Amino acid sequence: REQREHPRTFASYTFVYPVLSRRLGGVSIGINVNIDKNCNFDCPYCQVDRSILPKSIPADPPVIRKELESLLSQIDSTGICRMERFANIEDQYKHLLDFALSGDGEPTLISNFAEVCQTLYEVQENSHLNFQLTLITNATLLNQKRVIEGLSWLCKQKGEVWAKLDAGTDEWYQKVNVSKVSLDQVEKNIILCAQQFPTKIQSLFCALHGEVPGENELKAYLQRLKNIHASGATILEVQLHTLARVPSANWCSAVDESFLTNLKERIEMETPLRAHIYGVYGS
Repeated sequence: REQREHPRTFASYTFVYPVLSRRLGGVSIGINVNIDKNCNFDCPYCQVDRSILPKSIPADPPVIRKELESLLSQIDSTGICRMERFANIEDQYKHLLDFALSGDGEPTLISNFAEVCQTLYEVQENSHLNFQLTLITNATLLNQKRVIEGLSWLCKQKGEVWAKLDAGTDEWYQKVNVSKVSLDQVEKNIILCAQQFPTKIQSLFCALHGEVPGENELKAYLQRLKNIHASGATILEVQLHTLARVPSANWCSAVDESFLTNLKERIEMETPLRAHIYGVYGS
């Protein structure tokens, strides 16, 4: 249940929350810097309900630092999380693997993004534990100077950017992501980022009103992967997944496992990139 829902609240903390990450196969401490749900995407598959907006709480680096250090105190010297909420889970799945800068919106939208990233790096540097820093982003602002400055902190020691690419054509992009930022700009931003920082592409595929991406869409998606690789950018992995939690739009549903399996095979056959399907916890 914990893995399916990924609640972004924990105890009395404002910004941080521990979850079991299916993509990492262990514990991830999330940092929700978008409590106001601010996002420049409007994905129908998103679990965040934006019909009721909460009170805006700006990201506060000192508070984030305090909350992270408090959670780290609940992790033993071997990196095993001893929080009560994970008490019934085997130790092999309770290793702390990362701090993930993500949340209820697009984290790079916050004005003090670089300061937050510097805070995460300082907490990481001062800890004896071995974990990475991860930015989960829709890639729309990766070309911004303040974002690049933040990533220089985030990736200074052990960090990665997980950049979203959910479409190949503008038509499907506007159905599945709904954004004023063009898909071409997203592709350019991923290239710029991956030329400087360790980067993975994360792609979610789903059915909209029962319609799944067709052959023309998949060819266009594969071409964008080829473009990114041909630019000289290094992509560590393409993460393929589908719905794991209840979406905000009830006409959005998961694709079959065979869809992802076939796409993985095509990616690895038609491009030099490595792909991995993320579904059931631990896979």
